[in-house]
Amino acid sequence: MIQRLLTGVAHTGIDLADYQINEIVDQRHTGRKWQVDHDDYQSLVSKLVAADLVVFATPIYWYGVSGLLKNFIDRWSESLATDKDFKVKMMGKRIIILLVGSDDPRVKGQPIIAEFHYICDFLGWKFTASVIANGHRPLDVVEDGRAMATLGRLNQRLQTINQEMGELDESTLF
Repeated sequence: MIQRLLTGVAHTGIDLADYQINEIVDQRHTGRKWQVDHDDYQSLVSKLVAADLVVFATPIYWYGVSGLLKNFIDRWSESLATDKDFKVKMMGKRIIILLVGSDDPRVKGQPIIAEFHYICDFLGWKFTASVIANGHRPLDVVEDGRAMATLGRLNQRLQTINQEMGELDESTLF
């Protein structure tokens, strides 16, 4: 899905599986200074803050996003608590969501889409598009003609944006 969407589009690819992102330890109500985790979160969130367009791609695991993506999103609460300008820094991004699952994903993936709409509302992001594909094994999605066609149309839009605005060099994939 990602390759189909981003062919010919300048981007920075980030696979969260290649990084250590610890679970959040909510310290908002402890009255103490937030203890910083020594993991890869800060470097990744810096890349997210710099991005104009973010593509979140995840399998549907037990009717939600992957644990890796969930941990990363949960840690945004840490940034909100420790950086008074974090929400302002995050504003204005365009978001594309890619989901793949095998148990009626176009229906059962809708709560994930709704969750991202809420995230977009909170952070001042523009929900640009979503594609939900059917697939159980790697590369099954190429058999989902509907998803592949939608990805092709989105790819054309992204290439047009690339040409009109110059390279989306800070376009980031998670």
